[in-house]
Amino acid sequence: MIFGIIYLALPFLMAFPASVAFIKWRNASFKDKQLALEFFGFFAFFLFNIFFTYQYLFLSSAYGFSSRILDPFFFLFLVQKDISYAISKKSQKTLLILLIENVFLQIFIYMLPKSVYGYELLDLFAMLFVIYIAFRIGEEYYRAAYIPKISRYLIIALAIMCLLFDAHIFRLLFISVVFYVSLERRQFELHGLQMETINLLTEQAGFKNMMHEISNSIKDFSNKKDAANSYLDSLRQFLSAKGAAIYEWESSKSYFSCVAVTGLYFPLGIGSEKLFTRTDLLREMAFKQQIKDQKSMIWKCGHGGTGIHLSHSSDNMEEIFGNLSQEMHSIILIPLLQESELLGVLVLQNKKGGSDYLTEADFNVAKAFSNFAAIILSTSRMAAQKNENLRMSMELISGNVIQSSLFTHDIPQIDGIDVSFFMLPAKEIGGDYYDFFEKDGKLGVVIGDVSGKGVSAGLLVAIMQTYLQNQYKTEDDLKKLIVGLNDYLSNRIENGMFVTLLFFEWDSRRNKLHYVSCGHEHILHFRSKSQTIDRIRSGGLALMMDSDIEPYIKDCELAVEEGDSIILYTDGITETFNASKEIFGLERFVNFFENHPINRNSIEKQLPRLLEDWRGEAMQSDDITCVLMQF
Repeated sequence: MIFGIIYLALPFLMAFPASVAFIKWRNASFKDKQLALEFFGFFAFFLFNIFFTYQYLFLSSAYGFSSRILDPFFFLFLVQKDISYAISKKSQKTLLILLIENVFLQIFIYMLPKSVYGYELLDLFAMLFVIYIAFRIGEEYYRAAYIPKISRYLIIALAIMCLLFDAHIFRLLFISVVFYVSLERRQFELHGLQMETINLLTEQAGFKNMMHEISNSIKDFSNKKDAANSYLDSLRQFLSAKGAAIYEWESSKSYFSCVAVTGLYFPLGIGSEKLFTRTDLLREMAFKQQIKDQKSMIWKCGHGGTGIHLSHSSDNMEEIFGNLSQEMHSIILIPLLQESELLGVLVLQNKKGGSDYLTEADFNVAKAFSNFAAIILSTSRMAAQKNENLRMSMELISGNVIQSSLFTHDIPQIDGIDVSFFMLPAKEIGGDYYDFFEKDGKLGVVIGDVSGKGVSAGLLVAIMQTYLQNQYKTEDDLKKLIVGLNDYLSNRIENGMFVTLLFFEWDSRRNKLHYVSCGHEHILHFRSKSQTIDRIRSGGLALMMDSDIEPYIKDCELAVEEGDSIILYTDGITETFNASKEIFGLERFVNFFENHPINRNSIEKQLPRLLEDWRGEAMQSDDITCVLMQF
């Protein structure tokens, strides 16, 4: 009865370790064909044991030979589940070849008649071959798995007993020992994972505290010096480094300069000069450095794009640093980048504690926290650029005020003519020009457009205005006046700029209007009798296009009658774009005057409103000026 219960339970005891190894330890899925075949192969062995075990003690010789074939496979199956990550493919292939050879050997011996001479010797050899395979499997398990030697010998001994004797008690003990050793191995791995998790959590807590400390220490990123010093102090203390510094890349000057130093820091690139041990002198030397030597470690690190980690324990520091190597035990250099732009280099020197070195782990930590240094340099640059932009904006606003004061706001009152205008610069300082001059009952009206915008255009406008205001009083010939202006500008300005210009003069005594044109826009002449608008090409050559423009310009007379109007404008009106990139154009400009009364109100209020509505959300791209002369 007792043996019957044992025989009944044995197959289930053998099934349990393999099932756990397959399903739980490997966390495998039956979708994997290879693992599924392994499992069902074992399951077939499980059924095989049930079938023959339930025959009780009436076991045939076929069961013994079958055990010799299946037991090594089962032994390898259990062992491999525990060391599959460590056993080499070459060893697996060797064991598989041995198992296949054993299959053919056992089948050959089983089919061989027992009456053959030497059968017992061949049977003993087949048994010993199975024992050899068990030894080989146990040896591979011992090499790869973490088990005591006694467990290894016990496994092999029980495996041999299982193969030599068809006593299920040995088979039960063998499986139990394998199961125990496997669990012991797993317990060791779980303990290792637990320790790794604890270390990782400790490291994460350290990183979190470090980030919190750096964030609290850096109060104002825009204050480069204070922010960099606070950052270096926190990082140096966290890594137990003796000294640290930040070098900034001055792209406009092509050298690195030191912006912050903390601790006992030895400046790099000082050659064979005598080293000082006073911290204040060392810092003074560092701040005076301008590292231009491309052989310098800072230059190599910054322009190499990767960090550098050196120490006496693994590198030839004397060859690299010369006499400085006496003070340099280990060093870390990390490039500070914003996307692909070089901002500077972070340097850490020596470890506190005498013989200790800055390690690879310290290098990785410093690299992880180098972003803070890059943010400090980047924010400082942006703040400096913002201040510079603000300064320039204030200067441009001041320039606009000055330029506005130069333009005439009070138009001289001359009989027979009424003048109105409006001007809208695209920038603080514009390149459009208008002015009015009075002389002996005559009114001079000038409109012009300087190529380009901004300060240079504004300066050229001021020069022209000064020249014309002084020379118009003494020069009666308009053509000579403009030729003289071109000579004056061409001999003093050589930057490729040019000016289009129209200069009109109304003589109230003779009721005559004449003008000189230098390549400006159309002249629009509204005739009151016919209620039509003539478009007159102004012609001529722009100022500064040639040193002598006399052959290209002429003094023209324009006949006007009472009620007529002359409209002058710059291309900022006709070339106004809307959000759809459509141009306002000359046709719409003429249509405006055809559909509206031509008077001061239409020029000063209605036309600016029309252009603003046409432009919509689009930016004004050019200066806008319009002058109306009514007779």
